[in-house]
Amino acid sequence: MLINTAKKIKKLMIDKGVSGAAIARKSGVERSAISHVIAGRSKSPLLRQSIAAALNVPIDKLWPDSTK
Repeated sequence: MLINTAKKIKKLMIDKGVSGAAIARKSGVERSAISHVIAGRSKSPLLRQSIAAALNVPIDKLWPDSTK
């Protein structure tokens, strides 16, 4: 389901006008780190939370497994 998660995040980013670079700046990390989380190559809880917060959605809406 990683592809669905990535598509969902990318759609939200477009809809809300939030770029990966903007999320990275707010999180204090490189844009590539955000890209890795979105693509499912990294499961960093902190970065997942940063992405969810930037998109103003609960983290479990993007990654249901994050609350387990």
